[in-house]
Amino acid sequence: MKKPLYFATILILIASCSGKNETESTNSNTLNFTVEIDTVQVDPGDDHFIYLSNYLNTASLSSDKKTLYNFNPTVPELEIIDLDDLSLKEVIKLENEGPAGIGAANSYIPMMDISDSGELFLNTWNYMVRLNPDKDQSSKFWFTADSLKGDPMTEKEKIFPEGQISDDGQFYYGSYGLLDNSNPKSGLAIVNLNTKELKKVPLDLFEKIDKFFIVFSTDGGGKMSIGESVYFLPMDDQLIISTSTFNEIYVLSLADGELDKKSFHSQLTDDEKKGNYQKTASSREELFELNKEKIKEVTFGNLYFDNKEEKFWRFSRSLDRTIGDSVAYQSVLTIFDKDLTQLHEEKVDFTAMSSLTFFKDGSLYSYINLEDELGFIRINPTYDE
Repeated sequence: MKKPLYFATILILIASCSGKNETESTNSNTLNFTVEIDTVQVDPGDDHFIYLSNYLNTASLSSDKKTLYNFNPTVPELEIIDLDDLSLKEVIKLENEGPAGIGAANSYIPMMDISDSGELFLNTWNYMVRLNPDKDQSSKFWFTADSLKGDPMTEKEKIFPEGQISDDGQFYYGSYGLLDNSNPKSGLAIVNLNTKELKKVPLDLFEKIDKFFIVFSTDGGGKMSIGESVYFLPMDDQLIISTSTFNEIYVLSLADGELDKKSFHSQLTDDEKKGNYQKTASSREELFELNKEKIKEVTFGNLYFDNKEEKFWRFSRSLDRTIGDSVAYQSVLTIFDKDLTQLHEEKVDFTAMSSLTFFKDGSLYSYINLEDELGFIRINPTYDE
């Protein structure tokens, strides 16, 4: 499993799915555990600086959790990091032109991913590049109405580039919606890269969370916004979907399109955002000032699966207290079993630190910059069940 994917907008019901089941779960607090926390650093070798300028947003984890691939678009090159011995093993030089050209020199790269066979995928705003395992042949994909079969797209629709590749390299998972961003995104786009077939899965949760956005409309007709996140986590033949807004998790069967909804109750936080803040800003500065009120409301984080203990972890954050002009937040850890039954929640003094967070060998790794060197905060739980 690669790092979870999240979009800044998302989800509730699937109009095209065959059915939806709904269950509720409350905290049983039957789980006892302790944690040890340490920090580890990756050895970059004698003459190399690991690329950290993009906060490792262009990095991908192998499905066996042994290797981290980090793409540097400024050179370009691919850094291969051994996570077992925490060292840089190899740097593969890439080309911008020619048969192996990625054509992405200094481009904005919303997605970098790598398949189990070693194919490298780079998504720009306009197209996706696939580099073969030997890194000597490249091909391009355009996710446009005239290049895809299957479910139709209008000329005004776009498949957005912040997506994820399946472990076998056959499918792309992303979101789709209107090009002009005047409306929230519409749902999940699944593209079969071999047949160029598109399956659109409408998700009206994008519309549901749209009311929690703060928007600034510029004089030139553009928009800036601070919104909510949608998280997509591929797991075998399912896609697990959750948001930063609601204490809910959806499980989509990729085989038959059936959608199961699980609702949870927290004794420590609200179960959804209230939206008690101003939603429109008259300037960029006011946009960020309004966000100071927005972030006081509960925010649910991504799900991280520990395949050793077969448990999911999720961190959430909410306002704890204010003292004068100072604001203190609480971090709440919720633990679910492999079937997404809520087992436990409690306030903790640690949290996931970045978007690159994953379980490896029963420990949760979260990227941290250690004086411009690659490091991880490592949370090591011991369960007493």
